Amino acid sequence: MQNYIVGIAGAGNMGMQLALLFASRGISAVIWNHKMQPGFANDFNRLAIIQSRLGLVNKEQIGAITECIRYTNNITSMAGCDFIIEAVKEDKQVKSAVLKQIDSIATDAKVIATNTSMLSITELASFTEKPGRFLGVHFFNPPMSMKLVEVIKGELTSDEALAFVLQVLGEINKHPVVIPETPGFIVNRLLFPMINEAVFLLSEGIADAKTIDSCMRQGANHPMGPLELADLIGLDICLSILETLVEETGDGKYRPAPLLKKYVRAGKLGKKAGIGFYSYRKRS
Repeated sequence: MQNYIVGIAGAGNMGMQLALLFASRGISAVIWNHKMQPGFANDFNRLAIIQSRLGLVNKEQIGAITECIRYTNNITSMAGCDFIIEAVKEDKQVKSAVLKQIDSIATDAKVIATNTSMLSITELASFTEKPGRFLGVHFFNPPMSMKLVEVIKGELTSDEALAFVLQVLGEINKHPVVIPETPGFIVNRLLFPMINEAVFLLSEGIADAKTIDSCMRQGANHPMGPLELADLIGLDICLSILETLVEETGDGKYRPAPLLKKYVRAGKLGKKAGIGFYSYRKRS
C-alpha cells in the first residue's frame, strides 16, 4: 500500500521516534507540536544517527529520511493525513483537546489513533465525531526496535479502521496483537504490578535496588530489572498507570507503593530527572 501520509500529534520522545519509524520506511510523516521547538531538526538528526549505530537505520539514507518529515506547529497541516497517531502527554484533558482539533480538521482521515498506554479507548473516541475510525495503537519504547504493538478496539471501532491499521503495521514490520478494551491492556497489566512489588520490596528493606534488579535479570532472564525499567519509563508515569488500574478495576492489588508516591512528589522521576531509584547525575 504505502500510498498514504501519517500524522503524528506530539513531538516529544515517542512522537519523534514514531516519525523516524515511518520515515525510515519511506512513508511521509507530518509531525505536529503545539509550539515550535527550535532544536527539533538537530534532535531528530541525532536520533537518526543513534539508530543508525544500532543498525536500525541506514546511515546513508538519513538525508532521504529527513526529507520525508514535515515538522509544524500548525495543526491544520495534518488535514491531508490518512492515518493520524496522537502521542501527546498521557493526560485525558490534554488528549481530548487535541483529538477534538484533529477530528475537526482531518475529516478525510481513514484512522485517528491514540498511543495511550492506559486510558480508555472508548472514552477517548467519544471526543470525536466519528468513533468508528478511532482505536488505540500502543507502541512500545523504543518503537524502532520493539516489535510489539497492542491494537485496542474501542466499543465502536469499525472493521475497516482495524484492517487499515493492521496493514500499515505489517508494512513497517511490526507484530500487532488485537485486543478488546481492558484496563492496562495486556503488557502494562502484567508489567506494572511487578514494578510495584519491586518498590514494596525496596521500601520494606528486603533488598537494595541493585539486588532486586539483579535477581530479575539473572533469575527470570529479564534484560532489565524492574526498578531500572521504572526509572527509564518515568516514575510519574508508573504511578499514573497504577492509579488508573486501581480506578478502572477497583482492585486493591494495583495500589501504588507509598515509596513510589514519595519519590514522585519529591521530583525523583527517574532517568529523565537525573535521579529515581538510581542516580544518573554526572559526578563533578
